[in-house]
Amino acid sequence: MIGPPERAAGEQIAQLRSVGYAAFGRHERDLDVLDLVFDSLVDAPEHWRDEVRTLRFAGHGITLDVDVRGRDDLTIELRVYPIGPVVVESRGSDDGPTTARLVSFLLRWPGTTQRPVRTAWVML
Repeated sequence: MIGPPERAAGEQIAQLRSVGYAAFGRHERDLDVLDLVFDSLVDAPEHWRDEVRTLRFAGHGITLDVDVRGRDDLTIELRVYPIGPVVVESRGSDDGPTTARLVSFLLRWPGTTQRPVRTAWVML
């Protein structure tokens, strides 16, 4: 039982606040950030299906589309535009298989002059 709606909302606000503080503390000043411009969970809830959550990050001439499948064991598919060789690293918390994870993706283009970028932090 969650409790009265006021308590549930207060707990959600507290969790969002702690996520914001954690994301701010993990910011790397020398990296450009791709902003979250679409999240099917928020922007298209009528089309969102439990099995796939779609996110889009964009900025600095780069777009990253992310498909997230699953709830406990996540499967994540990434598509980077423009297309080309790229190294992607995920960073975030791993508090266990059943808890939401604060995640950001770092993109690097080895052997090029393209600056590395990081996505905004999101809860998966």
